[in-house]
Amino acid sequence: MENYNDIKDRSARSVKWVGIAELFIRGIQFVTSLLLARLLVPEDFGVMSLVFVFINLAYVVFDFGFTSALIQKKEVSERHFSTTFVAYVVSAGVFIVAVFLSAPFLAQFFKVPSLRPMLRVLAFIFGFYTLSALPKVMLMRDLHFHRLSRFQMAGSIGYAIVAISIAWMKGGAWCFIFAALTEQFIVTLLVINASGWRPSFDFDWQAFKELFHFGGNVLATRIAGYLNTNIPQIIIGRMLGTATLGFYTLAYQLIDFPVQRISKNILKVMFPAFSRLQDSPREYQEMYQQTIYFLALITFPIFIALFLLAPDLVPFLYGEKWLPAVFPLQVLSGLGLIRSLWTTASVVFLSKGKPQIELRLQLALLIVLAPALYWAATRGFTVLLMALLVCYTGLLLGGFIQAMKLVEFPLKKLGRILSLPALASGVFWIIGEGVRQIPLL
Repeated sequence: MENYNDIKDRSARSVKWVGIAELFIRGIQFVTSLLLARLLVPEDFGVMSLVFVFINLAYVVFDFGFTSALIQKKEVSERHFSTTFVAYVVSAGVFIVAVFLSAPFLAQFFKVPSLRPMLRVLAFIFGFYTLSALPKVMLMRDLHFHRLSRFQMAGSIGYAIVAISIAWMKGGAWCFIFAALTEQFIVTLLVINASGWRPSFDFDWQAFKELFHFGGNVLATRIAGYLNTNIPQIIIGRMLGTATLGFYTLAYQLIDFPVQRISKNILKVMFPAFSRLQDSPREYQEMYQQTIYFLALITFPIFIALFLLAPDLVPFLYGEKWLPAVFPLQVLSGLGLIRSLWTTASVVFLSKGKPQIELRLQLALLIVLAPALYWAATRGFTVLLMALLVCYTGLLLGGFIQAMKLVEFPLKKLGRILSLPALASGVFWIIGEGVRQIPLL
């Protein structure tokens, strides 16, 4: 087994680099979103949201869950990597064809003609995914997140330049399409060069079965989780229109920053670290306790601030035309807090080799969420948002109960760990509300 202190030191260094990168990337994205919100209309954001719902779903399936399997597996060989690459090549070809064939039907279903060409152009992003996936895995297994972080920063700069340029030239939602392709192209070139990986077409059925035994559960979990995340967008886009979807998308992007850019990136670093400690319960518990406390200390105040500042923040940053996004942002702040905490349960299931537990929880949510949101949408946007929050609260409670059993971590102890961040956030809330009542402010 690897030395615990060495793993801990490399994890801390990786978290630092990921944090630096995310501050940089988020700064770039924030400025980009401000400019795009003024150059584009809400309908453009709605169209973008629909395009990426289906492209990202295809990406989740394309991966087969093999990325997580390669990271979680204690020992991997060249045959595992070459087998995965062949699977990715076949998968990319299938999905490019599938997107081309389905694009006209999706455009007709959502009554958005521009979906057809946009989906077909963006489908070629799967070529970049195929070439970059394994080099990323190699760097992550060795906890070389400092390299990955620099590459992602470079990609974000490329994204911003292309997106703003095309929007400035009245390109509408196309700015998101070509910006995403540019970003992936840059990252792909850099990770291939850094990892030293070269493609191999040797396929081994035994290696495939080993990876799919774990990855299959991860794949099913990701599909269910992705559907749970994007069902609101599909229902809003279909039943409430692209303008309403645009307001939802803007609000969701704001709360998704702490989830994706802080919570999930910290857990992305901790996943390989936890996987190496899966046979050392005491060290695992210690690192898990430190991780969840650190995560809560950062994210709790952020979501409280988003809730409090939403009425002033949205019009100040994006303009008066985005005022309908204020209430969605306040409700989704609660959802963001739930999803942020959920990542700490998810990483336990993966690192302990029990992805089937998360699969069952995600499927249970899916069964409840789809009909609940459909019913709620018939009663308005507000009811839909509240139904979404209630459903995810149930997922979080179920997830923590199961995860704490695996870690042998009492729920009471978890409550004590979260109490200080929660208390600090509560005080912040009270002060914030008091300040907002001052007439001069």
